[in-house]
Amino acid sequence: MGGNTLGFTRILKQCSDKLRSPEHALLPGEPVDPDEPAATCREFFESGDGKQWLDDQFERVGRDLEEMLERIRYFSPDAQPVLVGYPRLVPEDTTKCLTPAPGQTELPLADIPQDALPFLDQIQKRLDDTAKKAVADAGADFVDLYAHTGSNTACDGVNRGIGGLLENSQIDIGGQKLLWYAHPNERGRDIQSERVADKVEQVLNR
Repeated sequence: MGGNTLGFTRILKQCSDKLRSPEHALLPGEPVDPDEPAATCREFFESGDGKQWLDDQFERVGRDLEEMLERIRYFSPDAQPVLVGYPRLVPEDTTKCLTPAPGQTELPLADIPQDALPFLDQIQKRLDDTAKKAVADAGADFVDLYAHTGSNTACDGVNRGIGGLLENSQIDIGGQKLLWYAHPNERGRDIQSERVADKVEQVLNR
C-alpha cells in the first residue's frame, strides 16, 4: 500500500528503455503505455491519458490509506498508528545521477532521462503529501523519511541509502543476485530504523 498502489514500478518502466528490455523482464511492473517512448515519459505523465492515469492512482492511494487507518481505529481503538513515509530517491542536484556509484558501472537510475528525474521527485513528494493528509485526517503520526534523506538518495555515491535500479543487492537466488531496484540498502535501513524508533518513542512517551 502506497508506492505499490500508486504503481511506482510502472512509472519507472515508462521512463526507461533498459528496464523495459527483455533482459530485465522479471523486474516488477509494466510501462503504463508501452507505445509511448521512454524518452518522453515526463510529457506523457504531465498531460492527456498519462496525467489522468497518475491522478487516478493518487486518488486510489489516498482512499486506501484512509480506509486502512479507519479500520485500525475501528478494530483497535486504543492503537496509536504510525505511518512511515518513503526515503528520498532523487537528489535536488540531479547531475549526481549522471555518475555511477563507486564500484558500479550502471547509472543509479539507469537510463531515465535527466529531465524526468525532478518529475520523479515530484511524484514521490506528492505520494508523501497524500500519506500525510491521510494521517492528519485520522489523527495518526507520520515518519517523514523524505525530509531527512536528501543526502542519502540513490545518486549520493558512497552515502547512498537507496540501491541503484540495476545495482546488485545482497540477496542471491539460484546463484543470481537480485537488483536493488530503488530499495533501501544497509545504510538506508539504519537511517530509517532510527527515525521510526524515535517517532515510536515520542508517541509512547506522550
